[in-house]
Amino acid sequence: MSKATMEFKKGDRVTHYFMMPVDSWSAGGKLFFAAKTVPDDDSTDSAAVIDKTFDDTVVTEETVGLITYKKYTLAFIGSDTQDVSFADGSKRKKYLGEFQFVPSGGQPVSFPGDDSFIEVLVYADIKRKVV
Repeated sequence: MSKATMEFKKGDRVTHYFMMPVDSWSAGGKLFFAAKTVPDDDSTDSAAVIDKTFDDTVVTEETVGLITYKKYTLAFIGSDTQDVSFADGSKRKKYLGEFQFVPSGGQPVSFPGDDSFIEVLVYADIKRKVV
């Protein structure tokens, strides 16, 4: 199985997608995403360089083969990568990422569900224009 990867260009808008089986999803829940240099036990996620929350407003349903999924359209904006620093002159930073779905009134479920993480790559930028 190949490792999941998410790529960002610092300061740019990017859209990613997250799909979970419909039987694992419930209305009113929240999908959290965080990217960090290393896993930790900080419940505030203060070390996260990307920290974003999504709700039901970005969810559609999609069937692939015989399985129906809830598909999140994840719109990341430029400021979501503002905490990534390239002061050391590097062109790319590599982080570990994870999604966590918390159903309304339920227990969290993490994706991926084992000791794997999503590879998150953030590339340096040359020009930063803020409108």
